[in-house]
Amino acid sequence: MPLKMHRLLSLLAFVLALIGGVLVVVSALGGLGRPSIVSLAISSLVFLFGLGAILGGWMIYTGIRKLGGIMTLIAGIILFVLTGAAGTSVLLVLAAGVLGLVAAELKPWWAFWR
Repeated sequence: MPLKMHRLLSLLAFVLALIGGVLVVVSALGGLGRPSIVSLAISSLVFLFGLGAILGGWMIYTGIRKLGGIMTLIAGIILFVLTGAAGTSVLLVLAAGVLGLVAAELKPWWAFWR
């Protein structure tokens, strides 16, 4: 059984979201040296949105592509704002969200002529 294009993009989006989400979660847990209330709140939000990115990637892979893509893209945008810079992990999450939305709207090549 050949691997279809939307399934391949979904798998790639899941892998990107998983790697990016794990990197975000590890970075959120690693920055707890001498926490203040504000840094603890930001780290907990980064941790939760990292888990949300992993969940969104899983949703993309299991077939709820549109909702998973939107969820992963929103998590990536919020992580971009919270972390203040475009780290590799945030860019991976953003790319996973875009790929998830592309996979959700992908049609077979012969369906474009209808």
